[in-house]
Amino acid sequence: MNPFPIVIASLRRHWIMNILFVLLIAVAVAIGVGITAQERALRQGSAKAADKFDILIAAPGSQTEIVMNTIFLRHSAINLLDGQHWASLMTDPRVEIAAPLAFGDSWQDYSIVGSTPQFVAYLSDGLASGHIFENIEQAVIGAAVPLEIGDEFEPSHGHGAEAELEHHHGVHLQVVGKMKPTGTPWDSAIIVAVEQVWDIHALPTGHDEDEDHDHNGAAEEHHDEHEDHDHDEAAEHHDEDHEHEHEHEHQVMDHIGPPFDADALPGVPALVVRPKSVAAAYTLRADYRTDHSTAFFPAEVLVEMYRLLGNAGSVMRAMALGSQGLVVAAILAAILALMQLYRKQFAVLRALGAPRSYVFGAIWSYVSILVVIGAIAGLGLGWFVAQSVSTVFTAETGMALQATISGSELSLTGGFVLIGLILATVPAFLLYRRPVVEALRSS
Repeated sequence: MNPFPIVIASLRRHWIMNILFVLLIAVAVAIGVGITAQERALRQGSAKAADKFDILIAAPGSQTEIVMNTIFLRHSAINLLDGQHWASLMTDPRVEIAAPLAFGDSWQDYSIVGSTPQFVAYLSDGLASGHIFENIEQAVIGAAVPLEIGDEFEPSHGHGAEAELEHHHGVHLQVVGKMKPTGTPWDSAIIVAVEQVWDIHALPTGHDEDEDHDHNGAAEEHHDEHEDHDHDEAAEHHDEDHEHEHEHEHQVMDHIGPPFDADALPGVPALVVRPKSVAAAYTLRADYRTDHSTAFFPAEVLVEMYRLLGNAGSVMRAMALGSQGLVVAAILAAILALMQLYRKQFAVLRALGAPRSYVFGAIWSYVSILVVIGAIAGLGLGWFVAQSVSTVFTAETGMALQATISGSELSLTGGFVLIGLILATVPAFLLYRRPVVEALRSS
């Protein structure tokens, strides 16, 4: 005998209760699926964000804070690495790229980071449009910054609410290039010449000032050749130039990027170093682990973060597993109560000659259908929740997260279904063993 007609009839007759059962199962499965999918998305997103940062060199301090400042652009106060301790990196034969990073300013909620033209080209593997900055009046923006090439903006000191309270620097920078999307927080960054950040904060600019003034004063020297050499007139022009010197000081520097003058290098929060080989990476890390500096692979810090994340994820998964067990137990108890409504019908069927296997198959199929439908719905719900959380997280941090369903989530769902199918035998077995006469008398 085919038990499915009576199963379908039972599902239709108590459809409201059956939908509640399915929803409970779906929520229980979704909790576990959402946790594992979101944890994996965080791991993949953070690993991608650190991909371009082979080695970080900074002043001694918390490596986690250094990573958060440089890779994830979550700025906090950290010590500066003195110029004398990092100047040699710029000419080290083991180094392919060594780029200083300077923070402190912002535009609206977008961080302004000072670095070198080489770092910009390396970070986004070329630009989507425009060109890399060529002087301290120009900037390159990340793919998520709401500016266009040719736009001008005024930097503010600080970040977030702090920036609103701080004064503007009184300079205007022009956007000349836009990076390709990187899927990292740097998509929301504005990168300028590191000399611009140093200059705007009245720090040495890393270059011989006499050379800069000679280079930028060439036009004035050419103009002076045609001027009258009257001393009074010269003094008048000198006074007029001196009056505006401070206002336009940042504009007279065209020499940006390495080579730097070691005697004119200020401190920086960190340097990003790309070594030429794996062997060079380990020797650089060893050489710059001193009393004055620290060097490390960001992956080392991420592994520790993953370990903590994994521990928290394990606790949450254990809690989810416990909740799933409680949900299954509650559903089975409710189904046992529901089966009491059908005891007379099954007793009559047994009296008419239906075998016990028919009763067992009907009840087991009924419970199993609810478990399977609920588990599949939970798989989809868990992915949807994880993807929604990833979208919010991406919008808040700029780190691209993509929640996906993999073997872990499928195994979790399959395990839940297997347990549900096994437990479905409990109500089926209880009614299977119940004598027909007893069931008819108690009806």
